[in-house]
Amino acid sequence: MGAYHHSQEMMATILAKFQETQRMHEEQYLGFREELRTISSALGSIVGVLKEVLNTRRDTVALQGAPDTSMDDEHAGASGQEAPPQDHHTSTPPPAEGEPPRKRSLSPGTRQSTMPRPPPRN
Repeated sequence: MGAYHHSQEMMATILAKFQETQRMHEEQYLGFREELRTISSALGSIVGVLKEVLNTRRDTVALQGAPDTSMDDEHAGASGQEAPPQDHHTSTPPPAEGEPPRKRSLSPGTRQSTMPRPPPRN
C-alpha cells in the first residue's frame, strides 16, 4: 500500500500546483483586462478630443470662408500678415497685390498645355 499512498500524495501535490497556477493566471487575466479597459478608455478620450478639435477647425474654417488647409498659417509673410488664400487646384500663382483677379477660361480639373502644338503632318 505504500506505492498507492505515495502516488496519491503526488497527485495531490500536482493538483495543488495546478490550482495555484490557475489562480495566478486568473489574476493575471483580470489584471490584463483591467489594463485593457484603462487603455481603451484613454483611447476613447483621445479620439473624442481629436474629434472636437477637428470639428472646431472645420467650424472656424467655415466661418472664415477659407479653404481647409492647415498649411496656411505656416506660409504667412515675413511682415506677420497671413498669406493670401491659395487655390491648390491650379498651377498658376494668385494675382499680385493690386492686380485684378484672373478669370478662369477652363472648367475646374481641365488643364491646358503651355507647349505649342506641333504642325500637322502631311
